[in-house]
Amino acid sequence: MRDTRIWQRLLGLPQVVVESLNVEEADDGDGEVLVVGVRARKGAVRRCGRCGRRAPWYDRGGGVRRWRHLDFGVVRVLIEAAAPRVDCPTHGPTVVQAPWARHGSRFTAAFEDTCAWLAARAAASTVSQLLRVSWRAVTGIAGRVVTEASGGTDRLAGLRRVGIDEVAYRKGQRYLTVVVDHDTGRLIWARAGRDKATVAAFFDDLAPSGPRS
Repeated sequence: MRDTRIWQRLLGLPQVVVESLNVEEADDGDGEVLVVGVRARKGAVRRCGRCGRRAPWYDRGGGVRRWRHLDFGVVRVLIEAAAPRVDCPTHGPTVVQAPWARHGSRFTAAFEDTCAWLAARAAASTVSQLLRVSWRAVTGIAGRVVTEASGGTDRLAGLRRVGIDEVAYRKGQRYLTVVVDHDTGRLIWARAGRDKATVAAFFDDLAPSGPRS
């Protein structure tokens, strides 16, 4: 296919080789979708999708998979690629790491990062309508992105001033207690509930590292 580098840039996929482009009717009957066939670059190291360690080939896995990507204009985009398995020394037979998506997700990392950014600034129902995905998909994506981002970071380190508030997240008097770092404006802690025990849980998490300077 000609001009693959242009499509790589337009779609934000510089780490892969674009092999095909096809327009299909969407499975849900809502218009058309652009299906982009991709593959890893020649000589790319095979890694375990769970831990990222190098691992030898195992088998072809379940065949071709698709991931929802950011829209191209008003057209939904699906990334299509083979999903072979490697034999990880730690996790055993596991789907190979895809450079465009997090392990076990049906969405590309670019789509998830955008979704999570929007979810931090608007209601999940609004984000689901804008991105044309389910409300459950939005909350699941936000959880994965936050977990990955906080994995190697102590979000409670260096705190000087915090704000504690409660927000309703679902009908039926369901609330979250949220803690914000006033110096950065970032959300640093959240948990279901709005009673003294919930607030005490924050200070319990804060205590192991001692007072923050």
